[in-house]
Amino acid sequence: MIRLKMYSLNWRRKILKTLIKLQFQKALARYTANSSNKKKNGKKSSFNSPAVYLALLAFVGVVFAFMFYNMFSMMAPMLATSGFSWLYFLYVMGASFVISTIGCIFLSLSQLYEAKDNELLLSMPIPPRSILFCRMLPLYAQNLLFCALVQVPAFAAYATNASVSVSLVVSQIVILILVPLLSLSVSCVLGWLIAFVTSRTRHKNVVTIVFSLVFFALYFYLYYQAEDLVKTLAANSIGIGANIMDSAYPLYLTGLGASGELLPLFGVAVVIIAFFAIVCAVLSHSFIKLATAKKGAKKAVYKEKTLKVSSASKALLRKERMMFTGNATYMLNSGLSALIMVGGTIYAVFQLNTLKQFPSTLIEMISVYLPLVIAFVISLGPISAASISMEAKNLWLMQSLPVSPLQVLTQKLKLHFIINGVVSLVPSVVISIMLGMKPVNIIITILIPIIFSLFSGLLGLMFDLKKPKLDWNTTAEAVKQSASVMLSLLLSVLAVCVPVIAYPILLGFEIEISTEIFLACTAFYFILISLPVWFWIKNKGTKVFANL
Repeated sequence: MIRLKMYSLNWRRKILKTLIKLQFQKALARYTANSSNKKKNGKKSSFNSPAVYLALLAFVGVVFAFMFYNMFSMMAPMLATSGFSWLYFLYVMGASFVISTIGCIFLSLSQLYEAKDNELLLSMPIPPRSILFCRMLPLYAQNLLFCALVQVPAFAAYATNASVSVSLVVSQIVILILVPLLSLSVSCVLGWLIAFVTSRTRHKNVVTIVFSLVFFALYFYLYYQAEDLVKTLAANSIGIGANIMDSAYPLYLTGLGASGELLPLFGVAVVIIAFFAIVCAVLSHSFIKLATAKKGAKKAVYKEKTLKVSSASKALLRKERMMFTGNATYMLNSGLSALIMVGGTIYAVFQLNTLKQFPSTLIEMISVYLPLVIAFVISLGPISAASISMEAKNLWLMQSLPVSPLQVLTQKLKLHFIINGVVSLVPSVVISIMLGMKPVNIIITILIPIIFSLFSGLLGLMFDLKKPKLDWNTTAEAVKQSASVMLSLLLSVLAVCVPVIAYPILLGFEIEISTEIFLACTAFYFILISLPVWFWIKNKGTKVFANL
């Protein structure tokens, strides 16, 4: 009997170890290219090298770390020398907690409750709490990176203005371990709440989008208010610190623990670990139900209707539209550009009085860069760059339809154009009229984003044909972390940068060129770089699609 128990215990340990290994491998694969995409000779493309993606991530990390260093350098000198070090590190903890929580909410939703292999794992003799724990570990690792991007630069800013003790270093290491655990707990609870709500409604995507927009709005508000908020906190720190000591004593103890007081630090650690344990215990009880729930499913009631026949093109476009609107992750991430364009236009309308006060020279400059800014926003939403990857294992159905590959690809491109190109008319028309631009300039301002939307759609489609990610486990892997999306976004941005950089260079060499001529040349430039991509898709891309 004892041997049987020991065997069972060892077996569970091996299963747990295997699950953890697989989850971390999947997490790493999300930030590299699809390992299954190989050339015919068996060699991976250089674009699929993990080193390329890790280098890009490292660059982004350095940029954000530098930004946080500058931000905390505004308050570190005063707080470090006035006896309010505890308040400084409390600010740092709060910032890292908010950033990591917002960044993890929807990832926790997709990783915990919407993963495609949930039902497979739950059918195995593995406790649900073990599955939940294994899925949480990669999320914790991600939160740890988010917090490190905030806390390490903040500690460096403090160290340049005050002496650093051994106890402070120890406490910062412990806090760096604890804060991601706290943000993971909160984000998992919020992810559970979203999963709970969506499992009880037919309109899952609507609910998810509403939640997403709320958090996006919160994120952008904090981003734009960050500098003013830091200055306000730094200027009123003494009063804020006194209020915290009087009415929020646990926060004061938390700040003391973060600043090197070991006894309060121990208390903070106990509270956070206990909270995490409670969250895991509660979530494990509802994990099976939520992970296997048919979101919004209800018994279908069939009614006799007149059969309508549509063309193959219309049917394919309807299918693309349903695939786009039927997935909240796909719609939010790839449709982000359309959302920004509409939101930016509304913001510009409310700033009409300010725009009227601009001098003519500034309006002339805005007239040049307005269509380029819109084009840049379009590049942020490469819908076509994930349109083939989203087919996943159902790709063979599209390949077996009695339509040509070019028809299928054209409708994918058309959806990208409708969402980005058509929506670009809103800022192009409204803002150009508000600026009082000439009719010729207005027409060119409208045409440039439309032409660029075709270019970005063709570019995304080409890369998704070359680098499709068909074996994804969550939608986020196909939409946010595939090689095609990243390459399409980067090259689209680079294409926009060419005229952006060219215009001041021309002015620097004192080359006189009118706004109309420059914009016309820009439109011609986008047409010129679109043509080779279109010919590749038409001639080679169709063959690639047929053989995927």
